[in-house]
Amino acid sequence: MSMDLDELTSQNVTVTTAAKKEQPLNDVPAAIYVITNEQIRRSGVRSIAEALALAPGVQVTKLSEFNWQVSLRGLNETLFNKLLVMVDGRSVFSPLMSGTFWHTIDTILDDIDRIEILRGSAGTMWGGNATNGVINIITKNSNETLGQFFEIAHGQYNYKEADYRYGFQLNDFTTARLSVKGVQSDYYSFNDDEWNNYNVAFRTDYIEDDQFLTFQLGGYHTKSEHSSWYTYDFLEQPLHPLYPDTAIVANPSLLKDYSRGVYSSLNFGKTLDDTQYKGSFWIDNNSRTEPTANGQYSTVNGDLLMIKQLNEQNELTMGIGARYTRLKIPTAKANYYTGMQPYQRLAYERVQREQIYNVFSQLETQLTDKLTSSLGVKVEHFTRNDTTELQPQLRLHYKATDDHQLWTGIGRAVVTPSAVDSTTDMFVLGNAIASIPNCDLSQHPSCVGMYPAMNYTAGNKDMDNESVVTWDAGYRGKITDTFSLDATVFYSEYDNLRMIDDGRWICTYGYCEDGTTLPGGTAIFRNSYSDNLTAQSYGAELALFWQPSEAINFNTSYSFIDTQAECDSRYRTCDTYLNGGYKALYDHQPNHYGSIQMMWTLNPQWQIDWWLKHKGSVSSSLEYYEAPAITTLDLRVAWQQKHSWPLVEFVVDGLGSSTYEDMPNKAPLEETVFMRLSWTTL
Repeated sequence: MSMDLDELTSQNVTVTTAAKKEQPLNDVPAAIYVITNEQIRRSGVRSIAEALALAPGVQVTKLSEFNWQVSLRGLNETLFNKLLVMVDGRSVFSPLMSGTFWHTIDTILDDIDRIEILRGSAGTMWGGNATNGVINIITKNSNETLGQFFEIAHGQYNYKEADYRYGFQLNDFTTARLSVKGVQSDYYSFNDDEWNNYNVAFRTDYIEDDQFLTFQLGGYHTKSEHSSWYTYDFLEQPLHPLYPDTAIVANPSLLKDYSRGVYSSLNFGKTLDDTQYKGSFWIDNNSRTEPTANGQYSTVNGDLLMIKQLNEQNELTMGIGARYTRLKIPTAKANYYTGMQPYQRLAYERVQREQIYNVFSQLETQLTDKLTSSLGVKVEHFTRNDTTELQPQLRLHYKATDDHQLWTGIGRAVVTPSAVDSTTDMFVLGNAIASIPNCDLSQHPSCVGMYPAMNYTAGNKDMDNESVVTWDAGYRGKITDTFSLDATVFYSEYDNLRMIDDGRWICTYGYCEDGTTLPGGTAIFRNSYSDNLTAQSYGAELALFWQPSEAINFNTSYSFIDTQAECDSRYRTCDTYLNGGYKALYDHQPNHYGSIQMMWTLNPQWQIDWWLKHKGSVSSSLEYYEAPAITTLDLRVAWQQKHSWPLVEFVVDGLGSSTYEDMPNKAPLEETVFMRLSWTTL
């Protein structure tokens, strides 16, 4: 391993996510976990999202061969808006769907230095969306990737991958690298829908004495094709008056989903006497054509930070930041009822603009030789809904000995207001069963027909921001020379969570309450988003590192998470997700998550690694939420004769697993086998 047990439990390990500065992991008064490059490589994963399941508190759901759903500490949703995901401090949050599209950060895994996962409210340092935590993917400095790196892989379901990296020295203080990655595969294991993803990245680093500068530039292009797709044409009148369902014509189609993006970032810093100055500036432009996330957005972001040592006991951190985002989201077309998608999201206004401004401060005080406090607050203003939020936190760290630490803290964080639930509408096609007017029973067996229908969920601009207050406490310690433990308990109170209010039929038999008429006797059921849902979540997280011998390492994590949601009893749809409510969704999620990774180095040439993952069952009177427990085993066997030779890896994902779903009503998954070859030249 690149990090042995002693390093994982000593001050040799530094992290930057907790306080926007380098500090020993043992000095962090919060729940933080570091996934090393070695853990990623020896897990056999093909993506960043899959590797996150190594950490406690993180729930990773595989939706297809290359699509994932990632959440932290419960409230699991398709696109999780309560987690801030960054690459080298650059947010990859998508305002098109208020979450993270994980394929957009498909970098070469060997370029990753580590992944820092901060669990709990981090609003003071990071602001909006850092409500349940922060995932910061930190790539290697270019001076660590000199020379050439090649990687190719091939496996089941038409999986093919080719990666190339070239690192070079510009002068005594400056290095750079260029990385290119391409992946092709079937999107699902059960059909040949095509998936293509290409990523290119450039990074250069300048380091001299007490100053540094990092510049990055990159982009991605993703294309997926889905053959089992239909578009729909609505006829003015049914083809047969006694069979109203003939008013809609289904046209077999091929859905081509394109996702593209480019970005550029600049990070710099300088130390003068007892003060550190840091800054970051990044811009990006992203677009997607998938019907529920169709649109384009551009973001410009700037942050400045100062860390000043006031005296021996006090260190002050102050910062300021601003973000500007411009979105372009489709509006309804003139011939709306021709070539309709089965579901799609449309905007009130095609072009939308929003700004976020923030200022924050945190004081770290050495109260005694063993006790340290951190007190801070961020003030953040969102122009989308013209709100200003306070996000304070208080944390205490007690260092009993160099090997044993205790910590606790409480903080508040908010979710960034989004276009998804405020200024866009969601349309889903379906059917409505109703009596056929003027029907003769002698001509029709029941005089009941199936009419074209649409479920229309309207955005709501008048909602308060989602927020959470979290208290957590933990212990971090080295029990023996071969065993360490990291344990956390937490409790969270959520307010203003999104749900869907009770709706009503605004159009029946093609006639609407505003006097307009629709083709084909179409019916429309209208509801809207609201902020009337609250929730409480509590749990425990455990991480164990055990090194029984120099050749074997075990990395184990376990999480217990329980969430209970509440809403006003007047809302009928609160309990039923099929009708638009979210209470049942939050209440019926697995409570238990476990992971055991074993890394066994047989000799300098051979490695055998396995990774056991477990997700608890869900019992419910609602059949939609019933889910069995899922346990999978991944196996990796690797051989490398010597460092100058290629590394050959044989990987089985889900060894021996029969067909299963990682979440109810999602795509079936199966055992996947592939081989990977990689080699480095200096």
